[in-house]
Amino acid sequence: MRNSEPESGFNFNLIMPAALLLVLLIVPFSINSFMHFMSGKRQFNPVIMKLPVDSTAITIPLSVKQYESFDVALNLETKQLAKFLNEIVATASAGTSIQGISGMVSPDMKAEVAGEDFEVNSSGPQDPISGYGGTANWRWRVTPESSGEQVLKFQLHLLTQNDVQVDTKILSLAEANFSVQANPIEWMKRNVLWIALLLLLLVGVFGLRRRYAR
Repeated sequence: MRNSEPESGFNFNLIMPAALLLVLLIVPFSINSFMHFMSGKRQFNPVIMKLPVDSTAITIPLSVKQYESFDVALNLETKQLAKFLNEIVATASAGTSIQGISGMVSPDMKAEVAGEDFEVNSSGPQDPISGYGGTANWRWRVTPESSGEQVLKFQLHLLTQNDVQVDTKILSLAEANFSVQANPIEWMKRNVLWIALLLLLLVGVFGLRRRYAR
């Protein structure tokens, strides 16, 4: 009878940390799965253009998964866009402009993609990888770091000239919306060290509580 109590206490010390760890792991995955399910039920436009440019200029995949890299592309008729912006600036009344643009816009543009929960292989403004006939092309390799609804922003870096003054203007081109699928297996692989440390900490805490309880 005396040995039954220590044995039950020992089992309790092992079961409770494991149960807490299981809860800590299941809850985030359940939330991510629920958010992904709900986002799939809602209809939304994957690409929202901030400028009068055809959305087909941006190429994105139909579905993406957390921690799995994918390619995005931008194929833009920069010469035609610069001409359009210059016409708007020339005919705009005082105090009105497109995103604060003034002066002559050069067709030589740089592009950038960025997102809070995305890792981009080439950060910051990038020169086009190719250009022909007034059309420029950009490519990026992007990795989503978290699941759920994420937004990837496309920006243009323009050169403008107003009389003799040359300036740089950042222009919001588009936003790409993604419903990123959760990847629990890869999450476990990346966080196995923290999981092990948490388990050891929980075991130590329950061990100390039992020791002081005696």
